[in-house]
This record gives sequence, structure tokens and C-alpha cells, in this order.
Amino acid sequence: MWVRSEYAGELAVLATWLTALLPWSVSVLRESPSWLDGTFTVVNIRFLFFQFHYVFGVALGRQSLDGLVQPVWEIPGFVPLNQVPEGRLWFATAGFFGLVLLTSLVYYARDEWLEAAAERAEERIGAAAPDGLTDALPAAVAGRLTLDPVRVFGACFAVLAVAFSVATAMFFRHQPTVPVGAVFMWVFAVVLLRVERA
Repeated sequence: MWVRSEYAGELAVLATWLTALLPWSVSVLRESPSWLDGTFTVVNIRFLFFQFHYVFGVALGRQSLDGLVQPVWEIPGFVPLNQVPEGRLWFATAGFFGLVLLTSLVYYARDEWLEAAAERAEERIGAAAPDGLTDALPAAVAGRLTLDPVRVFGACFAVLAVAFSVATAMFFRHQPTVPVGAVFMWVFAVVLLRVERA
């Protein structure tokens, strides 16, 4: 791939931090309910740990801060009842991302220590695994199944990409939703899983 092996760790950390800053989806809903004279537009910008929820057509002074910004743990109770599963999936995936983010901080501060710990764990697992298991896998696949931190980050991004893509599709049933950060998660997963490690 286009990333040099010696910079793969830095890319994994940078990708994690960038993911924390990007919205994973943006939704826009335009409604003209019968009980309201006129039309209003709702914009939801969903970050991993919070949502920015703004209603155009209602003065900013009439919208409370609680109505504008919701932390992720409040989302299942904030969204309409038909969107609670999406909110719960988002909350669970944000918790998983929190662990990935903490691991990225450790990797940034102590990269050599984390890589050495991963190598020791991989050796222990390899010694405990049955011989037939390693022979059953093609060499190309077996070479990529490692506990190398970069590959682990790539696998974590794959999990995040799947979960947020599913959440985007679920939200899309109720309001047009664009998977902004979810697309980046797919790209990061592919790049980190395919990078050649020396």
C-alpha cells in the first residue's frame, strides 16, 4: 500500500484521532406538519460522543442548550421511539470507540512497549494453537492475522465502519442521512489492514 511501514503506527493513531473529530453522519429533515403554520428543517450532525441537533425556523434563543447538544448516552432517550435501536447501536459503538481511542493514546505514548506486548501475546497464542489450525489457513491470510497494533486498529476500524454504516442505514429510513465519518472508517480499515509491515 502507499503507507511506509515505519509510519503505519502513526497513521493508526492519527486515523483514530481524526475519527474522534469527524461527524460520522449528517441528517437533514424538512417537515411541514399540519399543526404548524410553515415548514421547519432539522439538522442532526452526529459525532461519536455527541449530537448537534438544530431546528431551523425556531429562533436560537428559543432552543435550549439541552436541545442543541446531546451526549451519546442521552441519545436513546432523546430520539423518537422508532429510532431507539439506532440510538442504542450508536451508544454501544461509541463505547467501543472509546476503548480504541484510549488504546491510541497508549500507542502514541508507548508504541514500542505496546508492540512488544503484542508480539509476546502472539507467541503465546501461537504456541497454544493446534498445529492443524495454522495449516488450514492460506499463507497470505495467516500472514495478516497478527496482533500487530496497526492490524488490530484496522480490524477495529472495520467493526466501527460496519456498525456506523448499519446505524446510518437505520437512520436513513426516517430522515436523509449522509455517512460522512463512516466512509472514512472504511478507508482507514482498508489502509491499516493492507499496509505492509516489516
